[in-house]
Amino acid sequence: MTDEEIIALYQNGNQEVFKHLINRYASPLYNFIARLTNQNDAPDIVQDVFIKVWKNINNFDIKKASFKTWIFTIAKNATTDFLRKKRIFLFSDLEKNNNLENDNTDFFAEKIPDEQLLPDIALQKLQDKELLDGLLNKLNPNYKEVLILHYQEEMTFSEISKILDKPLNTVKSQWRRALIELKKIIDS
Repeated sequence: MTDEEIIALYQNGNQEVFKHLINRYASPLYNFIARLTNQNDAPDIVQDVFIKVWKNINNFDIKKASFKTWIFTIAKNATTDFLRKKRIFLFSDLEKNNNLENDNTDFFAEKIPDEQLLPDIALQKLQDKELLDGLLNKLNPNYKEVLILHYQEEMTFSEISKILDKPLNTVKSQWRRALIELKKIIDS
């Protein structure tokens, strides 16, 4: 069944079919979110995404976007919200200690994910997941999102544009810049 068929069945009262959407998208969403955050936080964010999808699926309109685009947009927004809340929590912890000169700076640096990204030929050559993740984390977060959605989730630039709510040319530009930055990182 296609996503659209599953959604139509669900919207017509067959709530059992929702599990097909979960089975289809749990792993891709986890991989996308884990690359933007980490493997420990990703399951909670994925669960949050599916709760939001479940609550709003009756409002989903296939004429406006594909389901894949819609669910990845929700995932991107949920991840952004999570990271924002995590930063606020970390800043409040630092303010309580009110001394950035002591070892708290190490605590701060360890807790905030370094959000940056990677390029084209390198993606094919790099098979070591840890090395790939390390390179991705050195890129700008905007570049990282574009690369993950394009290479890992095999989305078109048009789909990525809708998910990130950015003009198509901006997405293409970020992709090119990400590849250039990744090449510089690899060559250094």
